[in-house]
Amino acid sequence: MDSDPTGPRNRSRRSTDEVGTTRRAVLAAGGAVALGGLAGCTALDGAVDRASGRVLGTTASTPAAFYAGRPLSDDSAGDAGGDRNGDDTRVSYAGPADVRYVPATARAGSRAIEFEGFSASQVTKAQDYNSSRSNKPGGRWWVGPGDDDDGDGLAAIHGVELELLGHVATAQAAVAREAKDEAERAFDAFLDATTSALRPELDKCGTGVCETIRESSEVREQGVRIARRAVDEADWGTAAREIAGVEEIVLGDIERLDGELVGRYPGRPRFADIIEYLRGEPTVGERFAVCLPDAELPGDLGSLAEELTPGRVLAYFAASREPDGLRAPFHDRYGTQGIRYDADGCIRLDGPVSLHRDLACQEILTAEFDTYRTENRGIVGYSTEGGAVVSGAPASADIDGKCVFVAADGTLREPETLDSWEPPVNLDPDSDDDGLLNSVSPTLVCPVGVTPADCPCPLPGLFYARRIVHDEQVIFAGGWLLDEGALYEDSVTLLFDEGPTEVASVTSRDVESDDYDGRVVEQFSRDRSRYGSAVASAQVAGTEMNKVELIEAMASRAFQTDEGRNGLNAVNVKMLGERGDDDDGDEGPSHVSATGLDAPLVHLAGVGERSPDEDIGLLSRGIDKKDIR
Repeated sequence: MDSDPTGPRNRSRRSTDEVGTTRRAVLAAGGAVALGGLAGCTALDGAVDRASGRVLGTTASTPAAFYAGRPLSDDSAGDAGGDRNGDDTRVSYAGPADVRYVPATARAGSRAIEFEGFSASQVTKAQDYNSSRSNKPGGRWWVGPGDDDDGDGLAAIHGVELELLGHVATAQAAVAREAKDEAERAFDAFLDATTSALRPELDKCGTGVCETIRESSEVREQGVRIARRAVDEADWGTAAREIAGVEEIVLGDIERLDGELVGRYPGRPRFADIIEYLRGEPTVGERFAVCLPDAELPGDLGSLAEELTPGRVLAYFAASREPDGLRAPFHDRYGTQGIRYDADGCIRLDGPVSLHRDLACQEILTAEFDTYRTENRGIVGYSTEGGAVVSGAPASADIDGKCVFVAADGTLREPETLDSWEPPVNLDPDSDDDGLLNSVSPTLVCPVGVTPADCPCPLPGLFYARRIVHDEQVIFAGGWLLDEGALYEDSVTLLFDEGPTEVASVTSRDVESDDYDGRVVEQFSRDRSRYGSAVASAQVAGTEMNKVELIEAMASRAFQTDEGRNGLNAVNVKMLGERGDDDDGDEGPSHVSATGLDAPLVHLAGVGERSPDEDIGLLSRGIDKKDIR
């Protein structure tokens, strides 16, 4: 897999002439690419070749991407839209990969050296994400200019309406399954919330929209009572029609309230739009992998790996979108690190290295990120026997921090700064090297606001990234996932880590073979790795929400590990943030979605053997093969 016969352990002994020839032809033919909006094309001459010759390590790289994963069972029909595996477990797989050539440039005085770079991104979509989930007020994740109203209680009414919509969704799912007891609980919860929560707020409100909602509440209450009687009589068709009518009225009231509140607080999300978006085939996550050479720069300039600190990697994806412009992530909470954004929103980085425009201008992923409106959110997690599990949580909960490093040994820590990666885990513990030639760093996890390309407004998300050194290359791998715990009352999103990222090296022969998937999976030692970067969602009984069995039930069903949750048995109710300890199961089903921070990668071998276009074509053919999903 290493094209250099001297091997990775002897890279510091290579002759400068040998290293320089790797990219000299490209440099002489094309010169340096204008990257990150920092500089125009520079005419290169022999001086640049001499600078390139002083690079310690290769200037070439090959692309990598997350392994999409096999279906959970031989007879399942998995695709990018997701599939089920019994017990209402839904699995969503990543779609086709977008692989790009994104070279980097290092400058030493007037000299420029080009390094090959590749990115691969994959979108994960789901179907009918609202199904059976409740909704809750957005104030727990949206930070705006005071959401306490002007005395008329519109925000509180809006919150109750979202709660009522959740009861409607639960009732609809129960009616569809002809589950009498569950449907009746949902109907009773709707009627109780109308009487005890909605009407007292409406009585304090004198605006026109409140009068409209007061009138409509009587109509929909009547519809719920009719639907309940129909369920008692096993008239499921009538029950379904009545509850559908109630849903339409509630949605109309939410839209009216959205209009009033957005008028008062510009930038506040319209929850009617969010509900409509999540009912279709929403984007609920993305993965990315960016590969660069693990090269030392000329002189005392350091290395590419050292230049791309956690703070800078985060800044390339998630700026703080403040009213007066883009700033470093989280209001510069973790230090500027020389990060600035130009008028086009592209990073201007102090230092010798500049990255490709697609990275500098946040164009690798389809979603737009923001770390400005995250004051109400943080990260909470727990170490376990086999690793760690983390989730988003309200800032009022006992959180571990705004951003947290999650280590493979289960250690969780909020850093004071993001100017360096945590100590790596050696991928080959029996080796005698310094642990950096094949290693994985702890994972940085942060709450973000995320607006998918096809979404009309921002959603709460969890961003994560880790640095992997493999085959003389540095791979920055990560992504984002919708934070259900911030969006739904009865749901939680979990990111778990049971060890270093497993990397399958594949050759051109592997890609062209009929057994490509088998050649990939046989390189994994972790049982769960064969499910790749899949996102699993499961519904569990309300009585399980405050127990360890919440995670155990989902993981054992969704990922089918040999030993159930394979060690993730130390999680308790604090993971669920503000959820109370008095859940008696009367609120119906609850949901958990999870994916692995340690999801495996597929990395193309044969560095420097092919052109960038050939490398992109090979990896794309491999990871998009239908037989691996």
